[in-house]
Amino acid sequence: MPNKLDQLKSKVRDFTERRLFPRLEAACEVRVPVGVSVPNENLNPEAEHYPEPIMGHTRNLSQSGMSIILPSVQLGDDRVDERDYPLRLVLSLPQGIIIVHARTVRSELSDQPSGERKFLLGVAITKMSDRDRTSYNAFLHSLS
Repeated sequence: MPNKLDQLKSKVRDFTERRLFPRLEAACEVRVPVGVSVPNENLNPEAEHYPEPIMGHTRNLSQSGMSIILPSVQLGDDRVDERDYPLRLVLSLPQGIIIVHARTVRSELSDQPSGERKFLLGVAITKMSDRDRTSYNAFLHSLS
């Protein structure tokens, strides 16, 4: 008969892994630069200026999402770490730049090996052009 600790471990494992696709590590040797900004459809066309993108990099990637490391979560007057916040990500892949629309699904403060404190954002991909999806999938395939 399984003991209570084994049952609890089993439940924790079931709870923590909810991803549809496996994550592929993309850091150190393969660090993808990323710029985070507000999607064009969310911008006020009458605004005098737009917030500067937040520049960061990916930590890992999958077909349905990614985690990114950012120095800040403040984008103008907004915070990109709010759940379901719409994001426009510009990824610099080896084969060129692609645009990914996503939404924030989780965030946490992350201590980096360098000692810096940065933010880890988990994002779900919501939209991508067919051309960009082809490039993204080819890049994922090159990592596996």
